[in-house]
Parts: sequence; structure tokens; C-alpha cells
Amino acid sequence: MTTREPTVLVVDDDQEIRQSVMEVVRRAGCRVIEAADGPAAIVAAVAAEPDLVLLDMTMPGGMDGAQVAKELHRHFADRAMPMIVLSAGRDPADRTRALDAGCNAYLTKPCPPDRIREVVKDMLRMGPAELARGS
Repeated sequence: MTTREPTVLVVDDDQEIRQSVMEVVRRAGCRVIEAADGPAAIVAAVAAEPDLVLLDMTMPGGMDGAQVAKELHRHFADRAMPMIVLSAGRDPADRTRALDAGCNAYLTKPCPPDRIREVVKDMLRMGPAELARGS
């Protein structure tokens, strides 16, 4: 029996950060797709149906991370899709907005690669009920 690699969508407007995070996620055993802003993230997610989304909170393109999360939850309402925010924002209000939008975790930049890998793996292991509880 073969199992497929989980697909992770990495969304960040900073190309250097995006590439760095993508490498961390690849090393966690995932296939990675990318987007540089909110609208591109929606298009990529609809096309690829990722298993997890890792996104920045503040991006150009008219959609921030919370808005992207809400839109993806609407589009993929029939299945659990964990979402992790990785943001430089340390304002508690940003964290609250992200979690209220349905994100499952909020990590602040700079974030150690091992921590990103750990949270990605944990979220991919969780079932829909655990994700709904906000575990």
C-alpha cells in the first residue's frame, strides 16, 4: 500500500521567506505549492485541494490571511483543511482574527524550522473532530 505525500500550500508575499518555509515543509515529507498573495492562494487551493495551508497574515492583493482562511473554509466546507498562520505580527488582535477566521495555529516570525515542521506534522495527523475543537 502506498500513501501519497500530503500537499501543503505556502502563502507569503516575501519570496525569500516563502522559499525558506517551502523547504522546511518539503523536508517534513510534503509536496508543496505556493502563492504570493490572497487571490493567488484561493486559485491555487481550488486547483490543488491542499491538505494544509500555511499563510502569512499581512499580504498585498486585497486579502489578508484571515480573509483567505474564511474564503477557503467557505469553499472547502465539506472537509477539514488545517490552516496555520506564520506572521511577523505580534498584535494579539491579529492572532484573534486569524483564529476566529478558522485558522488552527498562529506562529510568529521568525519561527524556528523545527517548530514549523512540528506544527505542520501535528496538524496533518489530526482528524476533523480534533481540528474543529481547535486542538
